[in-house]
Amino acid sequence: LFFIAVVICIHTSAEGKCQPRYNGGYGGPGGANVFPGWTFNPSTNSCEQVMVTSRCRPSGNCFRTKEKCQSYCDPWLLEL
Repeated sequence: LFFIAVVICIHTSAEGKCQPRYNGGYGGPGGANVFPGWTFNPSTNSCEQVMVTSRCRPSGNCFRTKEKCQSYCDPWLLEL
């Protein structure tokens, strides 16, 4: 029972960080300061690569690495 409560708590705290999907960044003139990053797509339940700006923060469903994205949002990893 305790395990179920922990899983529910982790899942609900992740929802705020993992929705909505980050739409990517445009950067400065000519797309400057834009680089590959990761976002969690709730429709597919997976992390996807997007272009991000330097303002990329986990609280906005924007991650620098796929591993960070998965550790915050991936439902399969959160249930382990």
